Amino acid sequence: MPYYPLYKGRNSDKVGHLDLMALDISRIADENIPPGVFEMNRVNVQYYADEDSPHVDCMLLLLDSPHDTLLKPPSLGGFFFSAFSRYYKSMQIITVAPIVRGALQGELTYFSKDPIATGMVVIVPVRTREVPAIVLSSKAVSDSKSTLKSSEYAIRKITRPKPHSVWLSPFLRASEETANYSAQKLGEVLLAITPKTILDAHLEGELPESKNTETSSRPETLAIQGGTSVRLEAYQRLVRESFVKNESVFVCVPTEEDVVRISTELGRGIEDYTFAFHSSVTKKRTLERWAKAIKEEHAILVVGTAQYLALPRHFKTIVLDEEQSHAWKMMARPLLDLRVFTEAYARESGSTLISGAPILRAETHAKINERMIGEFGRISLRSHTDTATFLIDPRKEEKEVREDTGRRGMILFTKELQELIQKAIENNEHILLLTARKGLAPVTTCGDCGTLIRCPECDTPLVIHKKESGNLYICHGCGFMRVPENNVHETCPNCHGWRLQGVGIGIDLIAEEATKLFPDAPRFVLDSERAKTRTQAKKIVTQFEKSQGGILIATQMAIPLLAKTDNVAIVSIDSLFAIPDIRMSERIFALILALREKTMKTLLVQTRTDDVSILEQALAGNLVEFTENELAIRKAFSYPPFGVIIKITLRGKKDEVLTEMSNLKSFLGDYAPIVPGNMAREPKNIFRMHMILKLAADNWPNSDLLAKLRALPMQFTIEVNPDHLL
Repeated sequence: MPYYPLYKGRNSDKVGHLDLMALDISRIADENIPPGVFEMNRVNVQYYADEDSPHVDCMLLLLDSPHDTLLKPPSLGGFFFSAFSRYYKSMQIITVAPIVRGALQGELTYFSKDPIATGMVVIVPVRTREVPAIVLSSKAVSDSKSTLKSSEYAIRKITRPKPHSVWLSPFLRASEETANYSAQKLGEVLLAITPKTILDAHLEGELPESKNTETSSRPETLAIQGGTSVRLEAYQRLVRESFVKNESVFVCVPTEEDVVRISTELGRGIEDYTFAFHSSVTKKRTLERWAKAIKEEHAILVVGTAQYLALPRHFKTIVLDEEQSHAWKMMARPLLDLRVFTEAYARESGSTLISGAPILRAETHAKINERMIGEFGRISLRSHTDTATFLIDPRKEEKEVREDTGRRGMILFTKELQELIQKAIENNEHILLLTARKGLAPVTTCGDCGTLIRCPECDTPLVIHKKESGNLYICHGCGFMRVPENNVHETCPNCHGWRLQGVGIGIDLIAEEATKLFPDAPRFVLDSERAKTRTQAKKIVTQFEKSQGGILIATQMAIPLLAKTDNVAIVSIDSLFAIPDIRMSERIFALILALREKTMKTLLVQTRTDDVSILEQALAGNLVEFTENELAIRKAFSYPPFGVIIKITLRGKKDEVLTEMSNLKSFLGDYAPIVPGNMAREPKNIFRMHMILKLAADNWPNSDLLAKLRALPMQFTIEVNPDHLL
């Protein structure tokens, strides 16, 4: 017979049983007693009795009731039901979403003595720990009979029910919309889009509760396309006009560098009302600024990353600047596009949203064409500059050398590039030599059999790096490093030959060539291997800017750190075209536009690609032609905005991955899943496979598919509209 501990007595070490013969299961249900407590007509009830007492004294304690009720056997039946009825009519069933990363369930259910308002944060027990959770609903037990009867698990009580309001209602609605669109759990989304410093301070009672101030404003969406100076001038006018009306403005940007740069520009003259938020600000300073921004009665300007939209204050206008940047996409789970959240928050809060970029995304242009987005200022059709631009194909010079001397080989610095560098040195001008890849070369092959040398841990091609002690083979996928045999050479795993050679152009190879051709010029090299932090990278850039006739050899990480430079040469860009990224054309176009804007004299691009249309359009600043071509390609392949792509990734042991992916294909068979045949290997003998779902743009979020995706185990990773399909 089941045993249920419902009674707790004065002497807990003395335990006995009392059979209640008169209880009927239908009557128990009528009295709102949760199922699982009584399942049979005869119920064992725990009681505690004194050995010296001939009668039974029981103390009734219902799920940690705040008070004990004395029950004596002669009146047990009637009083028993009366006590249950009074207690359970006030009890609540609370549904919450745990605010933790990797929660096994999106929603959990608990008991509470008192009702708790939706949107409040409480502390709940999950397994052996206590975690914060947001309340999704609060219902009386009497309204939840069917749910409780069908429950297969014990419902626990909320540990610390003191509720706290952390977010405004529009923020929560936008979070839920983002969670649905991204096929992620609400709790994980809230954790990802709220600064840890702020959430912890709320849980510790260091910040006041957020007070909702709903607005009836009708949201408007606008866009501006143009250079940085054009956009900043427009934003400055916007801030001045908003302050006159006592309206606050939030400028949302993707990176810390953007926060520092834009807050400095827009905050001139209004420093007391300008607040900059990013992850490198200390906890103390963040909390001070946060509290001051909330209390400030004057209109304020906030410049920050998307997480700081959690600031509980209404913003009449939200600017989404640099909206083309890939930095808006989160690299870790949950894989959110923070632009989706920012746009949703603007709608829910009744704020005007202004999207700005040197080249707006294809998705934004499609909405402009459909008149869903208006113009803020002017949508520039062409980017104007006084910079002289050149497009050079090294293959022409290589052909001439081959015909004249019979020698075959790759020319790294063409005559035009050498002349540009020499002229810059003579005139004490700066020049940036940009490449897309680290190392001596992007890949390594065997000169005898042609085998591609891969990482033994994850199968990613190994990259040769130049070190003082000699060459070093590094995997950019998992970080594996290997010193060549006897510090002289590496051998081919296929033919054991030692003639391994790099293929392609990396930053170390460019640095070697620059040293050989221009040994007396100051040279500086910047990539993520040489600068692990922003401070280290900024130090290298500062040294370059202070030099005379200096050469900076760098990857793309140098671009946001540079203000202006005299000359720029993209030594190698072709490897970017090989990346399976549906937005790579936009990224390359935006990269060249950014360089045009930062180059005061000459911009030179070397390429060996046959189709140079994108490069020509970018160098000419032809925004409209590029956008029209990009939209046509997107439409042909049903890429966003003409369709929605969902990528599901599974990692695990090889056999398990194959089996589970086959099961998943059957589970999602109604949505025509595509499973590429390739399987990638990661460190520790873990394998990775992808599944692709392509939906019509108006068929997402799809409630049925969303429910299936959320039901998948944690080893499946879901990304909506990913950059990479492989």
